[in-house]
Amino acid sequence: MKRVTYLFATIIALSLTACGGGEDPVEDVVETVSLKGFEELNLSEWGFNLTVMVPKEDIHGAPEVTLTERGALEIVVGLDFGMEIMYGEADLELLKMDLKEDLVFTSEIIKEEENALIYSQNIPDSGVKTQNHFLYKAQIGAETYEVRDIIDGEFGSGMIEKMLEAAKTIKSSSTDAVV
Repeated sequence: MKRVTYLFATIIALSLTACGGGEDPVEDVVETVSLKGFEELNLSEWGFNLTVMVPKEDIHGAPEVTLTERGALEIVVGLDFGMEIMYGEADLELLKMDLKEDLVFTSEIIKEEENALIYSQNIPDSGVKTQNHFLYKAQIGAETYEVRDIIDGEFGSGMIEKMLEAAKTIKSSSTDAVV
């Protein structure tokens, strides 16, 4: 019986989507990024007129959001997701120079994009675990934000990639703002 219901629902859904007129051109297409297993979190409550995708609450637990004394908004979900958002320039060239000139850590740039950098840091022969980090420059209207992993967190390279993808979903939460 369930199979018949699913079949019937699929036929109706396909019929409804196929019935749309093909004559009218599509005017304003807004691309929305959707990450599997993530949901949108509105940050207005903490003074940031933004939304960002975070891991789903029903799977990973409720997001813990903290506005720090230095003005950064920390978002932690479970054990594998921790990012901070703050006003700033997110100067990727300066970060690359700092990584190159660091006297303690040996750093490696894993991935470089126009507005993002993923890198790892290691202290050779110390027994300290390699640290993975990212920095993303988000331009929302006239505002520039730095988005990065929480420095104290220990994240695997796969989770750093996921957090960067989530950082790229940041957008204005107001309906009248131009993004």
